[in-house]
Order: sequence, then C-alpha cells, then structure tokens
Amino acid sequence: MYKNIAVAYDGSDGSRIAFEKAMEFVNVLPGAKLSVIYVNEDYRESIGYMDAGSASAPVISANVDSNYAQFMPPGIGDERVSNLKDYDETVVEYSKHLQQSIQRQLDEHNTKASVLALEGNAAKTISAFVDEQNIDLLIIGNSGKAGLQKFFVGSVSKKLIKDSSCSILVVK
Repeated sequence: MYKNIAVAYDGSDGSRIAFEKAMEFVNVLPGAKLSVIYVNEDYRESIGYMDAGSASAPVISANVDSNYAQFMPPGIGDERVSNLKDYDETVVEYSKHLQQSIQRQLDEHNTKASVLALEGNAAKTISAFVDEQNIDLLIIGNSGKAGLQKFFVGSVSKKLIKDSSCSILVVK
C-alpha cells in the first residue's frame, strides 16, 4: 500500500489534524516511512515595489506567489512577520519552535519520522519534495481560508491537489 508518507505541517489547526492522521497511518502500516515537512516561505522573494507618482515604496506580502504581491499592503494574510529586519531571527525561532513541537509529539506517540525544514513557496516546495522523495501519500490539512484572504493568498491545499504526483489525503 503506502510505503513513503509525508505530512505538511505549519502549526495550524488543520496541519495538526493532518499530523495526527499521518501518525495513525504509520502506526498501522508496517514498514511505512514518515516525513514531516514544514516550509519557511521565502519572504524576500515576495517584495514588490508600488509606484505612486514619483515615489516608489516596497510592498511586502509573505504568503503571496503571484503578480498580486506588488499591489498588496504589508501584512495581508500574515501576522507572524511584522518587520522585515526581524525576518532572519523570526524565521530561525519559528523553525526551532516547530522542530521541537513536532519532535515532542512524535516522541509522545513513539513514532519515528524524519523532520525536515524546507524554504520557498509552500505549494511548489512541497510538490518538489514529493517528486524527489518518491512520496506515495501526502497528508495535508485544509486551512479553511475564505473570502478576500483566499483570493489573494490562494489555497496551498488546492495547489497541491492540482500539482502533486502522488495520492493526497486532505483532512479537516
């Protein structure tokens, strides 16, 4: 059945449910390998410039992978990073926190897994990981974004379903 399982984890409620489901799968499938991946999106690639008359101002949007980035005000869809100069420190601390949280949960459930931090656009990075590691099941949470935020930010789940080469389980 499934031998190489990955779960995308970002600390959200949906990803926690996906993580729990992934641990269940690994515990009932002998020989299955689990990879827990989380992606630090590359905030620096999402900096655009908005021209207003003779002035030009940087516009920062952390979770946007589209042409809309240049038109969005700072912070749309992301409250974690409030100041660009704090970027490096914030990302490192967030990665450490996620790593410790994931490992603690794995230990509590006596589950063995590889825990990997990746960087880049979440949907593209996860899809590339799936292809490179020959993942046959990807388990993801549904973020539940709605309205204007979904329009601008997009749905990572939706992109993964469309672009991934393996079976995908979306949990709610």
